[in-house]
Amino acid sequence: MKVAPLFVALVAAALAAGCGTKKGFEKEGFAFGCPIGDQKVSSMSDLVKAKVAKEGSRSPDVEIEEIRCTTTGDLLKVDVVVYNDESDLERLMYKFRWADAEGMRAADEESWKPLLMYGNSRQTVTTIAPNSRARDFKFIVMGQE
Repeated sequence: MKVAPLFVALVAAALAAGCGTKKGFEKEGFAFGCPIGDQKVSSMSDLVKAKVAKEGSRSPDVEIEEIRCTTTGDLLKVDVVVYNDESDLERLMYKFRWADAEGMRAADEESWKPLLMYGNSRQTVTTIAPNSRARDFKFIVMGQE
């Protein structure tokens, strides 16, 4: 009976076809639902490096663990997970800087928002783009003195 060679041929064809398809459900130019443009992002840490900027003279002693995005209607929704892995209380401030499809500022500069992080805790900062022109963002964080 020739079932085994036929089975092997079908499995090989299925694997070859699967290798040619796009991994997961991501659209071109996106990673973890977030816009990345032409940047090479292959992990969550790459995405965090691309989307987070620290400002001010005192760098906050927190870790940005995760950033995930989705759309609500035609607005971009962003979740940023902040982790304080120290036992001390950490006071910081954050804001989002929004850009349009051409990389130009899509909204007025946001004001700083305070975030109080207790020791060994995680908080998710959630926001929605201020308008439909906002297609990209940076999460800006600064330690409070």
